[in-house]
Amino acid sequence: MKERQIIDVDDLIVDEENPRFEAVSTEDDALFSILKDQSLASGNKILNLARDIVEHGLNVSELLVVTPIDGTKAFLVREGNRRVTAIKLSLHTDRIPSGFNNLAPFFAELSGAMQSHRNIECYVCDDEEEIRRLLMLRHGGESGGVGTVKWNSAQTARFSQEGNSQSARALSLIDHLRDQYGQGELWYVAAAIPATNLGRLISTPEVRQMLGIKVDGSAACYLGGHDALLLDVLKAVREGGVGPIYSKEARVQLVESAAERVEPDSLSRIRLPLDMASDVDRGETQEEYCNSRIGTDAEEPGPNASVSNKSTLPNVFNEAHLPVVADNTGEWQADINSSGETVSGGCKSGVMSAGGTIRRKPVTRSADKRMFGHTLRPKGPKSNDIYRGIDWIDEQYVRRPEEFAYLLPILGFSLRLLMEIVAREYYESLGEDCGDQSLTKFLKDVAKPAVAAKMSVVGRNNLALASEWIDGKYAFEAFFAKWAHGTLAVDRSALVRQSELVALIIDEVWT
Repeated sequence: MKERQIIDVDDLIVDEENPRFEAVSTEDDALFSILKDQSLASGNKILNLARDIVEHGLNVSELLVVTPIDGTKAFLVREGNRRVTAIKLSLHTDRIPSGFNNLAPFFAELSGAMQSHRNIECYVCDDEEEIRRLLMLRHGGESGGVGTVKWNSAQTARFSQEGNSQSARALSLIDHLRDQYGQGELWYVAAAIPATNLGRLISTPEVRQMLGIKVDGSAACYLGGHDALLLDVLKAVREGGVGPIYSKEARVQLVESAAERVEPDSLSRIRLPLDMASDVDRGETQEEYCNSRIGTDAEEPGPNASVSNKSTLPNVFNEAHLPVVADNTGEWQADINSSGETVSGGCKSGVMSAGGTIRRKPVTRSADKRMFGHTLRPKGPKSNDIYRGIDWIDEQYVRRPEEFAYLLPILGFSLRLLMEIVAREYYESLGEDCGDQSLTKFLKDVAKPAVAAKMSVVGRNNLALASEWIDGKYAFEAFFAKWAHGTLAVDRSALVRQSELVALIIDEVWT
């Protein structure tokens, strides 16, 4: 017999041999054992279940499984004993076992409403092998995917959608690892960590800096370059729970210790000056910290001190007074020809300096456009660190360009540094040492041919700036040289264009 029937709860007998407890001889003993097994420090799970049934009804996705009892109209419950117990005790409070009399008033409150749930749809089966198969599917674990596959903590948190911003970042990071790296070990270990714990780990700026993790609101992504270190830290959190990451100091210590083992020679343990947040309370966002710290003189500058106030910057960072012309975007900037020489030109407007030259007109049209145009993934650890530093500083500038205008020169020479490091890492990977000629040789012998090959595939019109560089009409190297030596003010529009060409080179050669 294998069929569905609607059966009154009084005709359902709680299984005396329920695997949840040792076998007993009567149904009343079974009721006692279930209540004891489901006890809580305050209340009882069976009472909670009864309240849920009254409010929402029985779980329609899971039928009770019952077996006919020969010679009677009753059925033995093989799956669903907790539900039957909850209904029975609500309808018949006199059957509540001694020792649980304190629950009687609460079950009694449910008696009237529970009447509408006394008739239960059941799957009636007298095939013992089939019943065992069904019970194993429900309670026997995943069995390689045949049984019930439970959600991990990330999947549960994603469904509930009740996590705080830290949990949302954790889920975003897990999704990113899956999308970018597939369901490999990084994703597997991250997904096994409760979202609250993973969110706590990446809530600390120093930790994110060392691991190569970027956050933007509730979104988080891994920028690459530290796979072994990230995996080591994730395993420690998975195995240690919240203990090793309870405080900010503990989180930083955990990652630093791992870096000492996994990346002893990496720059990943050197924190960006503008990302230092030793006095940030847990829960304070990076943006709040940046807004409260950048532009202050809270500490005496040390060997690794950050630039804290425009007045402390060297003269090279101050706005230069150079001849300017309008470019084809209508913005004003110094004009550089293909040989890297500054060319004077007429202008329609501007402020005349005491020396008779024209002050560069501030550019605003590119102020809200981020550098690089998309997330980069330099495969060298040093270039990856520098890229992340540039990206972070650029993020602060875009948020408050007028207040953080002094960051433009820093971004200019940092962009040149990024290309220098990429070049050196490239040749190191080949076992070559080109010394101070690394960048020049790299741009000529590696980057230009790679970009030219890219243009042959996608067309010159889609890579206009790269085309101008290949043809010698855009002074890519000259901008770098003048920005690095402070002989040319860093214009935001030029900075963005320069960074997009850098991004193209890195994408084609060093990703």
